[in-house]
Amino acid sequence: MIAEAKKIDDFDMKILRAMQIDATLSQRDLADKVGLSQNACWRRLQRLHGLGLIRGSHSQIDLQALGLDLTVFVMIRTRHHSKEWIEDFRAHVDRLPEVIDFYRIGGDWDYLIKVVTKGMVDTTLSIRS
Repeated sequence: MIAEAKKIDDFDMKILRAMQIDATLSQRDLADKVGLSQNACWRRLQRLHGLGLIRGSHSQIDLQALGLDLTVFVMIRTRHHSKEWIEDFRAHVDRLPEVIDFYRIGGDWDYLIKVVTKGMVDTTLSIRS
């Protein structure tokens, strides 16, 4: 599958770019954008999904319109690295609706968490390691 994934051409890249910009494009509009017939575009789109190059589609939410006007990146360092602790920590972070992204990183820090919330006055998020 990895070898096949490397066999994407300019049309495949055009499809990927167009889908990344607007995943709601109709089959006809997508085919027109990339310069293919609808059938050829559909077959390529199915192949790209099958290769795992396209995984679902998402809506971009206007967080400021929801009053979520503060984005904070939280860096966490911990002495705990057991599998059980990491699983418990991940479960705790997953329960926090303000957390948008969660990454295990290398270097001086262990985790990077992206938090989106209301302004500083309304921030009630607390994380303990």
